[in-house]
Amino acid sequence: MDASLLVSRSLATKSYGVFYMTSLICVAFWAMLCLQTFWYFGSYESDKKLLKFMVLFLWAISTAQTYVIVYGAWAYTIQNFGNYSFLLHIVSPYAAQFIFAAAATVIVQAFFIFRICQLSGNKWIVAVVWAPLAIFQIVSAFIIVIKTCLSDYSPYIWAPLPKDLAIAYLAVSLFIDIAIAAFLLELLRRHKEQTKIRSTLEIIQRLMILAVLNMLWTTAFAICDLVTFISLHDETFYILFDMPICSLYCNTLLANLNMRASFREKQSVVDMDLTTFDAIGPQPVPLTLKTDAMVSTQSGSHLTSNLELEA
Repeated sequence: MDASLLVSRSLATKSYGVFYMTSLICVAFWAMLCLQTFWYFGSYESDKKLLKFMVLFLWAISTAQTYVIVYGAWAYTIQNFGNYSFLLHIVSPYAAQFIFAAAATVIVQAFFIFRICQLSGNKWIVAVVWAPLAIFQIVSAFIIVIKTCLSDYSPYIWAPLPKDLAIAYLAVSLFIDIAIAAFLLELLRRHKEQTKIRSTLEIIQRLMILAVLNMLWTTAFAICDLVTFISLHDETFYILFDMPICSLYCNTLLANLNMRASFREKQSVVDMDLTTFDAIGPQPVPLTLKTDAMVSTQSGSHLTSNLELEA
């Protein structure tokens, strides 16, 4: 039997299963994102239009990425099933999913960086440091995809230029994920020490748990993606962790937005700004005595029969 045919069949046995499992994972994460998006628009109609547009845009990016992933898997495993040499060619839309993933990653990072700046008292030094790293991620994704598509040779991803760029991209993304989680935890810890309001303390504790869980999910996938890409040379196993990251990032952001309803349930009489964690007491209601003397009291207090609300 021809040695090249044996190599091709060996490549096929490793690739077909990876393409199939990757498609299933991506579709599952995308379905979760659809549910979260539906829940968000049904529950937070009063949110700012810019925030709603960001959520819709992320859903569109994830949808487009999921489509090209399923299309690529179909092209490799169904349309050209048994054509082992086709596995060495590049399906351009399949490679383009990396650009969608980079765009979603940067947008979600921007959201959390903005949240960090607000919690730190509008100190924008973190955003200034993050900005060039964000540009690097986008530019790297475009270079890798364009170079790989022009080569029309799938092992080209392990050539020196695309491989080094991909490793740098994954390392930078992983670093930013860990840094964001660390900054959020530290800022929430400071707010927890400063506040004495029980309802606020409970909310901050839940936010800290949520930040840790988000970090665990995204960091675990990013580490597995980086390790498998570096260690398993000329193998496609890394895409099991690389391709679902886009929808995973989007789900992380939607989870943070959708948790606000449960946080508000924890607020008793005292209201709270969920961005700065400053206590906001109910606005004083002007009251008048029958003698026309003005007094101010908190809403919700018991009124005696000789007090009446001023019209």
